[in-house]
Amino acid sequence: MKTLFFDLDGTLLDSQRGIAESIQSALSGLGYPQAGPEQLQRCFGPPIRDSFARLMHSTEKALIEDAVRLFRQHYLQQGIRNYQVYPGIRDLLQQLADAGLRLRVLTVKPLPQAEWLLEDAQLAKLFEGVHGSELNGAKSDKTEHLGELIKEHPRPYSRHWMIGDRASDIRAARAHGLNSVAVSWGYGEAGELHSSDCDYLINEPSALLDLLIR
Repeated sequence: MKTLFFDLDGTLLDSQRGIAESIQSALSGLGYPQAGPEQLQRCFGPPIRDSFARLMHSTEKALIEDAVRLFRQHYLQQGIRNYQVYPGIRDLLQQLADAGLRLRVLTVKPLPQAEWLLEDAQLAKLFEGVHGSELNGAKSDKTEHLGELIKEHPRPYSRHWMIGDRASDIRAARAHGLNSVAVSWGYGEAGELHSSDCDYLINEPSALLDLLIR
């Protein structure tokens, strides 16, 4: 039985616009200039606290927590609804589930937000589990979190797969001996994905079916 761990933002859902507008709102609320496109691009994937530390050039915990608070305030009121399911993802997940594969989500997004999005997108029923970070930032390290999760599943780990759009997803998979699939339709740039040492790089969701069940 294969278990597939899917990243959420940039892999299943295009939530970039909602995240970006919430980041800008938080920066504005703290008197910081708006982030440029390249700066924002680096924020899609890493833990939000790391992103604000980089954007504000600060390691001051209280300031970073203020930014996270303002970000979440805007995101939960407005930004979270600004997303789309990537074309082909819904059919892909249904076919994988129908084939008997176990589907799980592993994301650095806080668990309540991840669960809300999957429910709202009517995808939650296709997943056996959803694994996100805690509101205080715990479980934001995807490599460590994946390591905890695979202990709960039977070996061999070669039966587990990690699918994501950033190099951090691939590093997590390789750290634990999982098969890794990088997807090109998300937020990771081509150079990042090609240098990530992934096992497979796919350009459309249906290609995952060729790898797993066809």
